[in-house]
Amino acid sequence: MMGCPAPRGIPALGRSMSDDGRQIVVSDVMLGAGYVCVPSRPARLCAVVGSGGVVTIWDRRRERGGMTHYVRPYREPGGLSTARYAAPAIVALVRMLLHSGSRVGDLEAHLFGGAENCKAPGYLEGVAKDNVRVGLEILEKLRVPRVQRDTGGERGRKVVFHTATGEVVLAKVDRIRATDWYPH
Repeated sequence: MMGCPAPRGIPALGRSMSDDGRQIVVSDVMLGAGYVCVPSRPARLCAVVGSGGVVTIWDRRRERGGMTHYVRPYREPGGLSTARYAAPAIVALVRMLLHSGSRVGDLEAHLFGGAENCKAPGYLEGVAKDNVRVGLEILEKLRVPRVQRDTGGERGRKVVFHTATGEVVLAKVDRIRATDWYPH
């Protein structure tokens, strides 16, 4: 989804100052599971992830990036191939960046998530580790050269990614609540 409008109830615009003193207007976009976003203008993309995966990719040459948030490593046999699953989500993100002029060699990826919390509602044993493993495999197959990660453990993560700078802010949380879905 290009443009990535802010969901209802979330402020559409904020302000940010760059290191060289330029004022940059950015949008805050909360990315739910099953979405891919490569905004045309600078944005802070936010997600809250537990056992699923969040991948951010930044083009250091063009100073722009995007994010995807998936919840399962594989689709069910015969099911739709959507961004709720690792391969379609990550492939779509990389293709969107390449289509807009990025080169694979200029991309840097971060992978977050894969928390194992057996007390979480809907917990499925092994899904978290599979989400991380498959996410890394897809990035390797797509030849994204620089991949960093913060995965595993028992805690969820709040991720904020600035698409113009490639900066990521990460907070680990014990519980993921409905109120966690606000970007600040």
